[in-house]
Amino acid sequence: MHGTAKSSGGGIRYPRLYDFLIFLLTRGRESAYRENLLDIADIVPGQSFLDIGCGTGTLALAASRRVGPGGAVTGVDVSEKMVSLARRKTRRARADIPFHVAGASRLPFADSGFDAAAMTTVLHMIPDGERQSALAEARRVLRSGGRLVLVDYAGGLESRRHLSARHGPHGAFDLHACRETLRELGFRAISEGPLGWLDLHFMAAEKA
Repeated sequence: MHGTAKSSGGGIRYPRLYDFLIFLLTRGRESAYRENLLDIADIVPGQSFLDIGCGTGTLALAASRRVGPGGAVTGVDVSEKMVSLARRKTRRARADIPFHVAGASRLPFADSGFDAAAMTTVLHMIPDGERQSALAEARRVLRSGGRLVLVDYAGGLESRRHLSARHGPHGAFDLHACRETLRELGFRAISEGPLGWLDLHFMAAEKA
């Protein structure tokens, strides 16, 4: 769902418009959509979770409620405007979530610091030449056995029914192409399937 109101190299230009579009696309059921993602990531109390391409912080806030006071959630996004809104949302919710401005291919975090990480509708925005670096960075910051969840558009255009999945960078991207890259990077237990939202698919894997 990223890619709407996008600027060149700086991520999303209009965060509030982005939130409104997500509301429309999910028909007001964004909360259920986010909880679905956290179920796939198997997020439980006490874990540390990294939201890569966190947008306006909605998933990070949902994850924070899941991990509880014994866990930790961190968000990172290339767009300063998205991060600014995520911080405001977090203050209003009285949650403790640090947000950072950085690209997915250069994460500002130490090795092996997170139990789980997610990249939701982010990979189709990353240039082809940087996608492997972004996935390698996600692996680097995960602990051994840590879980990575990718959510994006997948499959041939003929199988995509929703308009959002057929045009622009959405239509040019196929999540299935990342499967072999994950294997080459040392991920294991790769699972995948339709998410049930807007022709999106998920791919989940563990760091060996």
